[in-house]
Amino acid sequence: MMKCLIVDDEPLAHSVINNYCDNLSFIEIEKECYSAFEAINYLNENQVDLIFLDINMPKLKGLDFLRTLTNPPLIIITSAYQEYAMEGYELAIQDYLLKPFSFERFLKAVNKAAQQKKLLETSKSKSELEMTVNTSPKVNSSSVNDHEEHIFIKGDKKTHQVALDTILYLESVGSYVKIYVEDKTIITLDRLTNFENKLPQNLFVRVHRSYIIAIRKIDFIEGNRIKISDKHIPVGSVYKQNLAKFLK
Repeated sequence: MMKCLIVDDEPLAHSVINNYCDNLSFIEIEKECYSAFEAINYLNENQVDLIFLDINMPKLKGLDFLRTLTNPPLIIITSAYQEYAMEGYELAIQDYLLKPFSFERFLKAVNKAAQQKKLLETSKSKSELEMTVNTSPKVNSSSVNDHEEHIFIKGDKKTHQVALDTILYLESVGSYVKIYVEDKTIITLDRLTNFENKLPQNLFVRVHRSYIIAIRKIDFIEGNRIKISDKHIPVGSVYKQNLAKFLK
């Protein structure tokens, strides 16, 4: 069961979401808020798995409200304004629904959120994960041969030794970090900032609040998107300078 919160100043939007959710047994609307301040007060005392969040609300806009959350739940934006989509995805939302949206489009978004919730719960229930980095103390990371460096990551009751030159990118998902390697994906309970501080800066760069990429794995860059393998990774506005130094 996914506990959900509606945050929207339009009663019609509440009605539409409620009607759609009535058809889904795995969705439960815990609270309906008509302002971001009402949602803040509720979240101070309660936890939810998913928020349906409007953008254009009085006094405190939806995206500004999202930035105030230190550990936000899964977010699905529901908005009549398409121009905020890029900014929304930079805040690691699950999906962006453009009003008016159909039940089929709504179902696709909540299924995506449900799968993400299941992934996080499964990983958490298996073990408390830790991450340690082991690099040679005799060689500076800026000059070391790539295949000689490795990282130890605990996940799924195992300690994985991963060569740094096989890592494609890292993604922050809630309280976890997903490490995408050439042949697998490892999930660890950690913060992306810890990886940013420990990984060699000549090999990896943070390009978004939710992503660190391996420079040598970039296929191409198009606008504010980086293509690595089959993934298009957004470039956050505050991280553009990090990437720019490698493009000179």
